[in-house]
Amino acid sequence: MNYKLIALDMDDTLLTTEKTISAKNQKIIKQALEQGIKVVLCSGRTHNAITGYAKTLGISGENQYMITNGGGMIENMAGKVIFSRTMNNQFYREFVDFIKRNQLHYNVVDDKGNTYTSHVEKIDKYTITQAFENDNGLYIREPEELPDDFEIVKAIINGPEQQLDEISEMVHQHFDQDYFVVRTGVGFLEIFPQDVNKGEAVKQLAAQLKIDLSQVMAMGDRDNDIPMLKVAGKGIAMENATNGAKAASDYVTADNNHDGVGLAIEKFAL
Repeated sequence: MNYKLIALDMDDTLLTTEKTISAKNQKIIKQALEQGIKVVLCSGRTHNAITGYAKTLGISGENQYMITNGGGMIENMAGKVIFSRTMNNQFYREFVDFIKRNQLHYNVVDDKGNTYTSHVEKIDKYTITQAFENDNGLYIREPEELPDDFEIVKAIINGPEQQLDEISEMVHQHFDQDYFVVRTGVGFLEIFPQDVNKGEAVKQLAAQLKIDLSQVMAMGDRDNDIPMLKVAGKGIAMENATNGAKAASDYVTADNNHDGVGLAIEKFAL
């Protein structure tokens, strides 16, 4: 198959455990770009948390793209936003009320990549990690301290894996009817607009570029990658992927610390 677009999850897929891109992955991705294949970083991360990696790979210009915020935003590498979906301040108020009733930790991210949480005695390490990766500031605000037109791209419930396992069913029951709820990484249970996910974003971008989905390859490792693994002509899970991601894929490559992305592109696209 002549693949024209490769959608890559970042954390624990393209990136090693040390958050770096291996030399082989860099080399193979650059070869794919030289052959005219569009390589699209497709992540739950925000704009600022992706651009440095894109620069390392040579993904740049108005004809290259990235998908951020778990599918909530599509933009080209010149900064033009192609698609964006947000949730309003009313949802934010309801979400924070739910958090406080259940004594949980959280943060939310606005469409500019800023991270917000509420006044608490101790900010959890996952919120700090989120703000650090977003590279755009951490703001301590209550919903009523923000303007009525304040909007967010995602809301994140943070906590140790065991705690998230224990509350996951409750969160799904509360939010599933109107929103998309998914585990995106260790310590992160995220809530998006109902029709926002990586699969829908890949479909939208492919349609705009007039690329058939059969010519799309997607790689990922967690349940939030499943929608794009399913819609792509070739869905590839990492060896370190969840069982759900593997079940949704056509092929399992090596893990993120052993050039799994580069090996799969080399095998199927070059």
